[in-house]
Amino acid sequence: MTTIATKPNIVQKRFMDLTKEEMESELAIATKQARDDLHAHGLPYIIGDTKGTYAVYPDGRRVFTPYGGHEINEG
Repeated sequence: MTTIATKPNIVQKRFMDLTKEEMESELAIATKQARDDLHAHGLPYIIGDTKGTYAVYPDGRRVFTPYGGHEINEG
């Protein structure tokens, strides 16, 4: 069973028993922590939009890869 204990009001509660707002808050915290951990190791995290994906590096550089294409554009 997966439990979380990141806030005083959410102690040892099962994720599926959380309210929508509590879930969104916990997921936002976990996402930020994952991005920070990747950057601490010098690695990028990946985000995307309707045009393609972006690798976001710790120095702020973004590498764009369009969907359906094979070229890589740095920006």
